[in-house]
Amino acid sequence: MITDVGNFHFGQASDPQRISLYLSSRGWNAHEEPGGTLWTSHDASYEAFVPRHRSMRGYASHIRTLLATLSTAEGRSESLISLEIAVSDADVQYVHTDPNAEPGTTPIDDGVKAFESLRQWVLSGAVSASSEKARLVQPARKPAAALDFMRTVRLGPTFEGSYILTVYIPVPPQIGQTEIEVDHPQVKLLSQPFQRRVSLKLREATSAALSAADDVLHRRVGMDAFTSRADKGVNANLCEALSGFSTPDGGDSLIDFSWALSRPVEPAPPVRLSRDQGDVLREAAQNLRSAAPEEDVTVIGAIVRLHREGAFGAGEVSIAGIVEGGMNDRLRRIWLDLTEADYSVATRAHESGATVAVTGRLVKRGNRYVLQNPSGFAVRNESP
Repeated sequence: MITDVGNFHFGQASDPQRISLYLSSRGWNAHEEPGGTLWTSHDASYEAFVPRHRSMRGYASHIRTLLATLSTAEGRSESLISLEIAVSDADVQYVHTDPNAEPGTTPIDDGVKAFESLRQWVLSGAVSASSEKARLVQPARKPAAALDFMRTVRLGPTFEGSYILTVYIPVPPQIGQTEIEVDHPQVKLLSQPFQRRVSLKLREATSAALSAADDVLHRRVGMDAFTSRADKGVNANLCEALSGFSTPDGGDSLIDFSWALSRPVEPAPPVRLSRDQGDVLREAAQNLRSAAPEEDVTVIGAIVRLHREGAFGAGEVSIAGIVEGGMNDRLRRIWLDLTEADYSVATRAHESGATVAVTGRLVKRGNRYVLQNPSGFAVRNESP
């Protein structure tokens, strides 16, 4: 676990609302006083004064005193308490990677891959939470709710203790006491704000994917271990993201889920990701993509082959390119049929070496990728 983070979060940790939320969650009792609130610990052993406004004279000094009091009362460092107060209104996921490097550092390629995987991991949870239908491969065109959500997510600082990445998911506070009369997990889940549903889906899907990887490793089962858990949020995108948290020469990774105090959740132990599991997840992602078509995919690349039976009419072309927005930027050879008009555009693009783009349904047939129902074929304008 994180043991010390310096004064990085003092600005947010000094917010009166966050402090009140933190103290209330730990059983402290509030007593209104002129200029602020006097909080008393549940056993009346400690007192701490929280000014009502930041503009109050000596505000920072009051907060420093409060943090020192909390440190004594809880037997923990002031910096760790500051961190928990600062993120009291957010779900925080800590991804502990273990690269083969000095503590607090990571090889640049591994670091870039880990951050890209972190974004893909959160996005996979957002897409699953906003979709009614489970898919083995998530659509290239993401739901608007997922994209809007991603604009609210924030990266936190990295920490030592291997190399720890943090992501903050702000969660709206619960106003009043909401009664859910129907005792059904799905009903209770839908009563939660979308941000919390994403966090819960991330935990569920991550645990399910690692359980599937264990089944492959220890029970020698096949891809059914993953496809049978699609309703839990297991898909190629999630598996690909999780595999990016482990490195070939590093140690195990750990994902720790921390919940916003504004909407408490029963604590859950961290989930551990081994290198062997990472290898299985990486292969599973490839197999899932091969087993299921990718909808609304935009392919960008260069025309490398053209073929049609006569001088006129429709024809077949081959593009050496990548999937736009895909996490895997591996160059692929993709085949598609074009109308006569689009075939003429492709011919000119081939002669000039121009980049083209086209959208369709990407499927794999044997060793060949085919883009079905192509649309919007055009030369891609490139910046000078």
